[in-house]
Amino acid sequence: MSRCLLLLLSLLLPLAVAGCPSGGASRNITGRIVATRGGEVVPVGDAQVRIWPTEPGKGAEAFEAEAVQNLRGVATTRPTGAFEVGVLSSPLTFAEYPLLKGYTYKIEVEVAGYYITSSTFDYGGGSQYVEMTIEEKEVDVLDTTGGAQSDEKELQRGSVRKE
Repeated sequence: MSRCLLLLLSLLLPLAVAGCPSGGASRNITGRIVATRGGEVVPVGDAQVRIWPTEPGKGAEAFEAEAVQNLRGVATTRPTGAFEVGVLSSPLTFAEYPLLKGYTYKIEVEVAGYYITSSTFDYGGGSQYVEMTIEEKEVDVLDTTGGAQSDEKELQRGSVRKE
């Protein structure tokens, strides 16, 4: 009996997924943030990734729940530089929406020690992969003053001095 039940479930599961509103395909944007250091490509962890739709393209799905400009997707990269955004949310209504198919998206990456970097890409639906290379800030501070100099009179100000 359990074998029949298993067979029945294996036949019905694809039909149930095909009947889902999304067509069974999840909508997400995955990717990786990397930098070039010493001629090698290295992953950048703890970077904040923000995406948002900027304008509809050909065949863009209708969206009238609220202004598209309000929507944001946010993620933080793992130590491998990988990230995933599966929903858009609104800071005004606190509602969540699926990624909008057929829109051009802007992606912006921010992490300490690197320049803020942005780019655009077209999202056609389903799963999409985006890889960005960000540029590390160079530390070029040079102290030419000779260091901190102490002034004995200033150090003793307010205290009793023996003369």
